[in-house]
Amino acid sequence: MKRLLLFLYLVTPVFSFAQALTSLNYREWYNPDAEIAVAFNIVRLSDKISVDFTIDARQQPLSKYNIVWERRDTYTQRDGTMLTETPATVSETEKQKHGSWTFSTPAATWLLVARVTNTESKTSWTYFCQIDLKYPHIGWLQKEGVKLRSKFITLHNAYQVRMADDAPVFVSAYFNDFNAATPPFAESVDRVDRFMFYDSTFRLSSGDTFTPSRPGVYLFQRDTNAAEGFAYLGVTDIYPKFASIANLAQPLLYVTTNEEFNEINLAGNDKAKFDKVILSMTGDRDRAKTFMRNYFRRVELANNYFTSYKQGWKTDKGMIYLIYGLPDEVSINDGTETWFYKTARSRFTFVKRGSVYDPQNYVLLRNKRFAESWFSTIDLWRKSRF
Repeated sequence: MKRLLLFLYLVTPVFSFAQALTSLNYREWYNPDAEIAVAFNIVRLSDKISVDFTIDARQQPLSKYNIVWERRDTYTQRDGTMLTETPATVSETEKQKHGSWTFSTPAATWLLVARVTNTESKTSWTYFCQIDLKYPHIGWLQKEGVKLRSKFITLHNAYQVRMADDAPVFVSAYFNDFNAATPPFAESVDRVDRFMFYDSTFRLSSGDTFTPSRPGVYLFQRDTNAAEGFAYLGVTDIYPKFASIANLAQPLLYVTTNEEFNEINLAGNDKAKFDKVILSMTGDRDRAKTFMRNYFRRVELANNYFTSYKQGWKTDKGMIYLIYGLPDEVSINDGTETWFYKTARSRFTFVKRGSVYDPQNYVLLRNKRFAESWFSTIDLWRKSRF
């Protein structure tokens, strides 16, 4: 059996995390000011699992950190197995490292865990991903020889399609503008079918160039009847931000009345009409500017963190992040993720409901009790107190 190994930037003491993953707080995963950020991209090959990772050090050089890798079989396991094989380095700068692990296809699901420690402050951060033999991604897109790390692709840009084998690639395009998530107290929720009806389809080969021309979801598969493939959201080059006045309208649906929302939509790209509604809502020009700056910064962050088959702010996680912001506590267990907000005294639980379009899709468990917290928070937004 292949030996499993550890890579370091400095000499790292041999120790185990000795703490269950369920007992940790993962709020830094969604903190734009986090000192360290780690991202994973998983692809299932013919008989292997490939895990690309990116480690970003935003304040100090990576040489100031120790990185320890470990395997866990469950979320509640306190002691894991340290990995003893160096992952391949794809690229590296002073503050960023791209690398890749390759594992044999597992007989059972396990967890790849990274612990990053600041050697001066002794502060540590834990990141992990699940290694699943049924993971649906069987290929990827790349640009200029580099694998894409985001879940969205820019319209009119050329990308190369890469698959786990040389089988033909069937591309299904969906141009549906998916609805935004309903509020956390809503009784009805829009469901996305495991298999949607495509608007367009065409065939490629592994290595061919693909250029998206319309906004929408692009799903790449070897077999259109199988629940495996990989998908990207086609967006404009300004995304995750919004450029035009007309595009600013949609995310405002959570903080506007029906009448205000209709007026904003009717305004189109007329900035004067748009500004009039925002000014009427906030009651003051300075508050209006503060509201727009802070609200659409949240939209941008939600798009960065949660984009899937639809824009990030439209997802359940994106909606809660947009309105409530960075959680005070994030706990994760097998198939669930819970966010707690101290000020709002609210705890939101998301349940994993992955599909071929987004294996990491999470659905919020809605409840009427969230109504009071929601409307209190919306009122603060309208008064520009964020």
